[in-house]
Amino acid sequence: MSILKIKKGPQEGKYRVRIQPVDPITGKRVTIPVEYADTRKEAKAIEKAMWNEYKANIHLGEADAVFADSFQRYVNQRANSVSPVTLKNWQDSANAFKKYFGKAKIKNITTALVSRYADDYVSKHKVTVSKSSTIAKRLVHMRNFFNSIKGISENPVPEAPLKVFFRKSEFSISKDWYIFTDDQLRKIRELIQDDLEHSSVMNWGSKLAILIESYTGMRIGELQAIKFSNIVFENNVWNLKINDSWSDYLNDFNGSLKARPRGAYRTLLPLPEHIVLLLKRYQDKQASFIKEHELDNSQDLIFINLHNYKSISGNQPIKQKSMNDMLREICKKLDIHAGDKRSYHMYEIS
Repeated sequence: MSILKIKKGPQEGKYRVRIQPVDPITGKRVTIPVEYADTRKEAKAIEKAMWNEYKANIHLGEADAVFADSFQRYVNQRANSVSPVTLKNWQDSANAFKKYFGKAKIKNITTALVSRYADDYVSKHKVTVSKSSTIAKRLVHMRNFFNSIKGISENPVPEAPLKVFFRKSEFSISKDWYIFTDDQLRKIRELIQDDLEHSSVMNWGSKLAILIESYTGMRIGELQAIKFSNIVFENNVWNLKINDSWSDYLNDFNGSLKARPRGAYRTLLPLPEHIVLLLKRYQDKQASFIKEHELDNSQDLIFINLHNYKSISGNQPIKQKSMNDMLREICKKLDIHAGDKRSYHMYEIS
């Protein structure tokens, strides 16, 4: 307790005031001398003054801290508030900063030094510059870190670092996504439904996943995690009502949808009844296959990987790569080419 009434001893009857702040740089508890007051009201005023004094002086010593060590502690503090994939990206930055900046102190990290780091990175890795590049992410991480240090008068990483550090000729032109036309989507759907009529149950998964994706536009991690129990009939339409997603990187469920709390559901665009009937057919085929091979789909996954018995036992869905490979194969059959655009992107056209 920060305020405690003393019941015995020399200070009996008075109120002891103590604050126990934690240094954001070292992560250690800071020792602050206790003070005493005659009344609780006075004690509260003293407590407020103690905190104000501490906060006014907290950043004075931060400039002398080692940048790489401080950044690592900053990442550690964020660990429980970000996804594992995001944390990995931050940790990659921490490792890179430690290797490049060594024991350089925060006060020695200047805009010129950061610019040199960015230039060295691009030269060493022989890459071009874009908003989605690794160096762009590194600089965003660094800028966010310095923004958290109130004692630094000026952030050494500019607000738009790429434009400041690089010439226009060093930027790469970002490619647009290839978007399927209404007619191309129709052909893809027809081809898949024709193929399913003579495909083994083991080959239904990726094709059916692409078919569902073409109607719902859901994230592929959400697609991997959907269960037969997610198929619902509400308001006279068939929907998928989802609350989880899968990560190939973690090889596990994320436990929630992106940017939503655990347990929160999202209802997707309606599915045509004939697609739902296909899902029901696949459910029966899958159940027979699993029973025949004495396996178990304990998670009720729609797109469980039937090509790998170990994956079935581990409740693992079809990998994103398999779905992407299947989509490329389908597009090749239909003579659909992305050209100089980025991959393929499906969306539902009403």
